[in-house]
Amino acid sequence: MKIRNLIKRRNKKAKLYHVYVALYHGDLTELISTGQRIALKEWNEAERAPKDHNSEVSKGIEKVRANLQRAIRRLEADEKPVTPFTLKQEYTTSLKQKEEKQQQQDRHDKASLTSISSLIDQWIKKGLDNYQPSTKKVVITSIKMFKEYLKVTGQPRLERKELTPETITAYARYLEVKRKLKDSTHGKKMKHLRWFLKYMKFDSSQIKDIKIRTIKPGERNIIHLTATELTSLEAVDVSYSVEMQKAKDMFLLGCYTGLRVSDLKRITKHHIVNGAITMTLKKNRTEVSIPLLAQTKAILERYEYEAPKISEQQVNDSIKKVCSKADIDKQIFFKSVKGGVLIEKLYPKHEKITTHCAGKTFISLAGERWGLTPTDIAAIVGKDIKTVLGYYLKPNIEVAKQKMIASENRAKMKAS
Repeated sequence: MKIRNLIKRRNKKAKLYHVYVALYHGDLTELISTGQRIALKEWNEAERAPKDHNSEVSKGIEKVRANLQRAIRRLEADEKPVTPFTLKQEYTTSLKQKEEKQQQQDRHDKASLTSISSLIDQWIKKGLDNYQPSTKKVVITSIKMFKEYLKVTGQPRLERKELTPETITAYARYLEVKRKLKDSTHGKKMKHLRWFLKYMKFDSSQIKDIKIRTIKPGERNIIHLTATELTSLEAVDVSYSVEMQKAKDMFLLGCYTGLRVSDLKRITKHHIVNGAITMTLKKNRTEVSIPLLAQTKAILERYEYEAPKISEQQVNDSIKKVCSKADIDKQIFFKSVKGGVLIEKLYPKHEKITTHCAGKTFISLAGERWGLTPTDIAAIVGKDIKTVLGYYLKPNIEVAKQKMIASENRAKMKAS
């Protein structure tokens, strides 16, 4: 097979000729364009080459011929026939693969040059659609804190390729030392950062190395009302304040149903089926059916079978005042963990009451009020039994001790 250079005009009026490398074998011919053009006066027909051997046209021809030689060697190594057609096919395929590889590299390089701040904005705008609205809100707050950190440390335009594990470690330190976050909050911020890094395709092995601070079950604050305190809350009169009354009613609905505020707000008449509140929980998509107690019904009737129109933050602000008026002011230890160190401080109980305490009150009193087992409670509130036992039901040491003593006394009486 012969390999020659040639030039051709696309039309008779064209002043420049297109330059090709031609493959000949018998009566078979294939042309490969060099992408170059040349004037006839600059072409040496005897040598079938440009007169200027250092010109761009000469370089273009040599590049094609060098690639053809590599293609020939590949065909021979694979024991394939070398013909004008197979050689052109091998050459074209190889060239296409190189172009695709370069395009991928270009895209990667371009992505690496994108600033972290712009990627954060992109994630907030397009990357959080699969999250629940409440989760999305918390994640946005977290990742904006990382963006703020880059700004205050003089790195507002930090590029993706410049982000290192050292930067992430410094951010974790910033959250602990400068922002003085508790370990539980610190852990959430770093967890959300992990999600963002995964979105921007950061090194997965380095993402795994990011330490997430967690709180052990024994370090959590399980704050709930006792039966006596619940009775006091029910009895306190705050009807003179619309907001305080709504906060009280919303909190009591949580105590009577175990539902979160986000689910309480969704209640309509359609959710009351066969004397029970039946709905699918927002957070875990679990279907629940909670008996409509007399107290629950009385509150819902006041609001035409809907929860009071009040925000969760307003409930959290006002319920503390309501509980204070109900004399729920027993001193309690409130736990926090910073840098792995457990810190306990005394507070009047009403100062630490939030909407979350309502669900915990339902769970903690369910056994005493209705004789429910942990399994029964899990079924009612739509949580798994491990969560109920690990994070909500606080073991009653005194009750356990009394059971042991009573059992011992019964045994002694039988013996005598």
